[in-house]
Amino acid sequence: MNRKLALAASIALSFLASQIEAQTTLTLNFNFSGKSRNAVVYVPAGTNKPPVVYFVHGYGGNGAGFANDTKGNRVADREKFIAIYPSAISGSWSMQDTADYPFLQALLDTVDKRYKIDRERVYCTGFSQGGFISNGLGYKHPEIFAAVAPVSGHIPSFSTSAPLKRPVPILTTFGTNDVSNVASFMTDINTWIKLNGCNTASKKTENPYPARNRNSQVARITYTCSLGSEVVYDSVITGGHEWAMDTVRKVNTTEEVWAFFKRFTRSGPASVQSRFESGKPLHATYRAGTIQLSGAEDIRSVFVTNLVGTVVATVSVEHGAIAFAGRPAGLYLVHTMETNRSRTVKVNVR
Repeated sequence: MNRKLALAASIALSFLASQIEAQTTLTLNFNFSGKSRNAVVYVPAGTNKPPVVYFVHGYGGNGAGFANDTKGNRVADREKFIAIYPSAISGSWSMQDTADYPFLQALLDTVDKRYKIDRERVYCTGFSQGGFISNGLGYKHPEIFAAVAPVSGHIPSFSTSAPLKRPVPILTTFGTNDVSNVASFMTDINTWIKLNGCNTASKKTENPYPARNRNSQVARITYTCSLGSEVVYDSVITGGHEWAMDTVRKVNTTEEVWAFFKRFTRSGPASVQSRFESGKPLHATYRAGTIQLSGAEDIRSVFVTNLVGTVVATVSVEHGAIAFAGRPAGLYLVHTMETNRSRTVKVNVR
C-alpha cells in the first residue's frame, strides 16, 4: 500500500458531522490523488476494536444511497462493526484495473487511526460494479481482507494466474436471470475454487436455502477449502440483478453476508478452527508414513495441503489413519469434512 497516499488522505480528511463523539454517521470528504472523494461511515455506539465491513455500490450509485439500499447500519448496530460506504468518482468504479484500490486502503487507514479497528476482521461486499471491486480486493489484497462477498459482480479482467498469498473465504450471490448468464458466474466460482485449493468432493448443496423456508428460491453450494476457508455461492432461481432483501422467497442479503463474514478472520486455521469449540479437539500426529487422527467424528472426506494452500493429497481414512508415505518433510494441514462441521489441523511430517 502507498503509505504516503494514505497519509495524505488522512491529513486532508474533514469530518462533516458535528460533535463527532456524539454521532454515529459520518460523511467523510477528502482529496485523494488529486481527486475529491467521499464516503459515509457508520460507527455504532459501544464499539471496542470493531470489525469493518465495506459496502460498495454499483454503477450510478453512491455511498449514502447504498447504505439505504442494504440497511447495513441495522446489522452494524446489532453486531458492533463499522460500516463503510465509499463513493466512486461520478458513480462508476474502475473495472479494468486497480485504480480505486489505494483510495479504499487509505480510507481504511483513516478510519483505523480514529477508531482502532480490528485488522483481523476487515471485509468487503458490493453489488454489481461493487461486486467486481469485492472480487478484486479479495484477490489483490488478501493481506487486508479476511473474506469477501460479491453480489451480481464478476472477477475483474486482470490475470488471476498468480497464487493467493492466503486463501480468501468468498460468498458469491447471483440471480439465474441476472444480466450476466449463470455460466459466467460459474467461471468465477471455479476460479476461486482453484485459487483457494478447495476439495471438490466436499461439495454441499442446500436447496432450498435456508431449509426452514420451504418457499425459498435460493440454492446454496459450499466447498471446504485450504486453511479452513470456503467458497460458497447462492443462486437465486429466477432472481435478477439485485441486492435481495426479500425473506419470503429469497434472503436478506445483508444478513447473509454478515453471517458469512463473522465466521472468518485473517489469521488462518487457528482462528477458523475456533468456530468449532464443541466436541473433542482434533489432533494429528505423523509416524512411519502414517498420519494418525484423533478427535474426528464421522469423517466424510479428508484432504491434505501444504502451508501455501496447495492440495497435495485427497486421501481415505481407515481407523483414523491416513497413508502419507513418501512425502517431503515439513508442516502440512489436514482438512477433515465431518458430518456437522469441517476442521483443519497442522501435522509435522518428519
